[in-house]
Amino acid sequence: TRDFSLDNNPNNKTDLAVKRISWNKSMLTNDDVNYLKNLPYCYEFYLSGRLVRMFHAAPTKINDFIGNIDTLDRLYSLFLPSDNTVSKNKADVVIYGHIHMQFMQRIYNRTIINSGSVGNAIDVFRDDKKDGNVRNTTCANYAVISGDYNSKDYSNPISYELVSVPYDIDKELLDDDKNIEKEDYETELKKGKYRDMTKINKSFKIRGINPKDI
Repeated sequence: TRDFSLDNNPNNKTDLAVKRISWNKSMLTNDDVNYLKNLPYCYEFYLSGRLVRMFHAAPTKINDFIGNIDTLDRLYSLFLPSDNTVSKNKADVVIYGHIHMQFMQRIYNRTIINSGSVGNAIDVFRDDKKDGNVRNTTCANYAVISGDYNSKDYSNPISYELVSVPYDIDKELLDDDKNIEKEDYETELKKGKYRDMTKINKSFKIRGINPKDI
């Protein structure tokens, strides 16, 4: 919402993307816009010795796509500082969102956590013959991380928990009369399938990843 509401440049955007931006802006008051403009790009703190950094999508861009299956270089880039980060240190733990896919992954003695989406969760790796129950995906998701706050002592314990909460999707859709993409939104909420897999598959192809091989 922050990205759409503050974006005033229609260049290199599809007609649908421009329409989405206009719709998001129409839902916001001036106070809402000012609030969004003043939000920090990221948060940082130490927890049981680890530098934890939280942001929406990536250290460098608010709308970058870095998936749970990606190149190691791109996954590693999540830990790197940028002009947007509070410090110039590499993070030990990163917590982000954007891709609406809840997961936790360890690389290079560091931890990646995606908290998922609170009610619009998806999975881009789908196959009718392999898929489990769709309610494994279509939940409201969040993450809990526990430890000794503001401590740089690695001897203290730390824990991570990914939580998925079932909710009434039909009730959510009843309150959706203003949505300009209502049918696509319903598909995402009920089936956990992203509305624009062409864009996602193109992104994978650029990285040399074939989802069918995974």
